[in-house]
Amino acid sequence: MRAVKLCALLALAFALLSLSGCWGKMETDEVAYVLVAGFDKGEKDNIVVTVSIANPRTIAGVSGGGGGGGGDSDASTIILSVETYAPAAMLNILNTVIARQISLSHTRAFVFSEELARDGVGKWFLTFARYREVRGTAQVFVSRGKAKDFIEKNKPSLELNPTKQFEFIANLSRSNGLCPSIQFENFYNDIKARAIDASAPLVAVHEGGLESAKPGVSKGGDIALGKYIAGEVPISGGNEAQAIGTAVFRGDKMVGYLNGQETRYSLMIRGLFDRGFTSIPDPFVEGPEQETTYIGFQIHQGRRPKYTTHIDEDGNVSIDVEIFLEPEIIASTSSVSFESSDMKPVLEETFSRYIEQGCNTLVRRTQEEFGSDICGFGYQVRQHFLTIKHWEEFEWLKRYPDAQINVDVHSRIRRTGSIMKIAPPQE
Repeated sequence: MRAVKLCALLALAFALLSLSGCWGKMETDEVAYVLVAGFDKGEKDNIVVTVSIANPRTIAGVSGGGGGGGGDSDASTIILSVETYAPAAMLNILNTVIARQISLSHTRAFVFSEELARDGVGKWFLTFARYREVRGTAQVFVSRGKAKDFIEKNKPSLELNPTKQFEFIANLSRSNGLCPSIQFENFYNDIKARAIDASAPLVAVHEGGLESAKPGVSKGGDIALGKYIAGEVPISGGNEAQAIGTAVFRGDKMVGYLNGQETRYSLMIRGLFDRGFTSIPDPFVEGPEQETTYIGFQIHQGRRPKYTTHIDEDGNVSIDVEIFLEPEIIASTSSVSFESSDMKPVLEETFSRYIEQGCNTLVRRTQEEFGSDICGFGYQVRQHFLTIKHWEEFEWLKRYPDAQINVDVHSRIRRTGSIMKIAPPQE
């Protein structure tokens, strides 16, 4: 009996030793890590794949700067493009010019051109979803214009490589709300879901300067700061790449886009908005003076929205959404002291109606123009079905354009900035 136990222990020990080996190990200097991958339509039903590969010489501190090109040995990344019939096939094709093993294990962003997105991205995501090296936490973007041009001209000034830049863009979604943050696994699930339609942040190259600015309020423009999409923001100097707005999908095809302000409203409805700056006109000023009199806020979403859903016997859906915001007064050109207890409720009501109008306009646009439920109202409707079969037979995404949806905003000003009371300047 003791001999049997001894043999069993020895067999177990040898088995554990065999499991501890790194049989598939590769040294870091044998691998070429793709940081960003872009996809464009090619010729003859092909696809053009552009990759930004980390240059270990510069990232290790030998030399270099932000961005890079194909033949610059001092650039932090090496950018290559290949035309192929399938995205995964490019890994082997690139080995004709790169002697290292191509790896997607550190790819942090996938960029699809608008042209490709409008034709459908489902088959490309099905290709990559099976590949074990692809991270589900990688970010997904849609580029106005070619993804190849965006990757080549994206040269972040403050980061050594674009990987960190795309991580920061995802984080900025919660600090300004001008574009969403969409991960690969979430986008893949959304294009197949029955309760929501997919969306993705919009990026583009801005090759101009300040001439793309929209008219000011006195010229008929809007006081909201986010009425831009990527490629239109009037910024001169620095990186030409911009990220603002949302690409809207129905199924796996892109059907339109939202600007930065509309993106904020969609995030508020979903409860994904954290904070950001905005302005509203002075409610006590009318006529020409209203064009230059405004109150600026930093908004914070106090808590998640409240949804009330009703489905009648005929399958008609009505949804009431309550949004709870906490605006803080940070700027004002008004002579009214909104810090006082009697004026604060007036400003809260004005602010609520301003945001409420924007949210309801956005919902109507997604219903009438896109027919796409990017706000995920279907998740609230799905809770009213006992079985998956009944839910699937209901076909919510087809019913969404006819649903009655109303958004109500509640605001409470908790902070009024560092000024206790407005004192008008001397005449």
